[in-house]
Amino acid sequence: MDEVGPPEPNRLNLERLPDLAPPPGPALPTAPPASRLYGRAALLFVVTFFTTTTLGAAWHFFTRTDISTDLLPWLTPRMIRDVWSHWDLLRPGLEFSLAAMFILLAHEMGHYLACRRYRLPATPPFFLPAPFGLGTLGAFIRIKAPLRDKRELFDVGAAGPFAGFLALLPFLVVGIARSTPAPLPAVDRSVAVAEIWLPGSGLLWAGVTRALHGALPAGSILNLHPFALAAWLGLFATMLNLLPLGQLDGGHILYAALGPLQRRLAWPLWIGLCALGIWWPGFLLWSAITLAVGVRHPPVVDESAPLGTMRTLLALAALLLFVACFMPVPLRVAFLAH
Repeated sequence: MDEVGPPEPNRLNLERLPDLAPPPGPALPTAPPASRLYGRAALLFVVTFFTTTTLGAAWHFFTRTDISTDLLPWLTPRMIRDVWSHWDLLRPGLEFSLAAMFILLAHEMGHYLACRRYRLPATPPFFLPAPFGLGTLGAFIRIKAPLRDKRELFDVGAAGPFAGFLALLPFLVVGIARSTPAPLPAVDRSVAVAEIWLPGSGLLWAGVTRALHGALPAGSILNLHPFALAAWLGLFATMLNLLPLGQLDGGHILYAALGPLQRRLAWPLWIGLCALGIWWPGFLLWSAITLAVGVRHPPVVDESAPLGTMRTLLALAALLLFVACFMPVPLRVAFLAH
């Protein structure tokens, strides 16, 4: 059946009256096509795989007492050449990068699939390569529409941490099982010293370590397998994302659970985050980031929809997950005698 519309209005004949036609001008900007977004995401993925593989090899050796290395924690031509031309260096880098990127991808795909469920326009996951540290600053997606109610906000915000946590658990168990306890050598300040980087320990990390290796003697550490290092990165990322502030996943969850009360709790929680900088200065950086992005969570379109019993229980589970992943000192440096 044909649609019948209203009668067509009289129109000016622009061919006969060219002075009434709109002047030619530049075309209005349009959103980049999906193919360009996915191409950009794929390129960032490949670059991040390269940086995490190269720098992951260095980090693996920095966390062990039984290996000494002159590799540096940032990309240099010499480091790239050494890692990618020697299998003994490349293998732990690949083990770390494949596990770490799988964990980060699972986190972002949790958000992405939740957006697809609600038909929210969202970009594919974009990885952020870095020429220093572990080779990446994480990954993110952009949601290009406002969230309609607290249920939608909760589902999108919580899907990432839960998916990333499930992805990291096997690497945590296998990685710690394949790590080896070792005594931390005493420091002799009269001779040259070398650094060893010690990833922090939270409740979950300590519990898995104790279950698999028993209580470590005083002054002992684990010489970490690359899978364990990747799991530590996943725990660290989950902890940071679950901070209950602003547009972080924890801020989404807290606002979905408590509504406008989150806006009253925001500044005390932010001050508490600053106070954690006493133990680890990195928390001060995150205090600055959350301050720049916004400490209080913006309202959703419909504030009246209740969260519901099941989502409330999952919000409590997210709180327990944050406590399990939390590390008061995520990273510290010790010095060993050569």
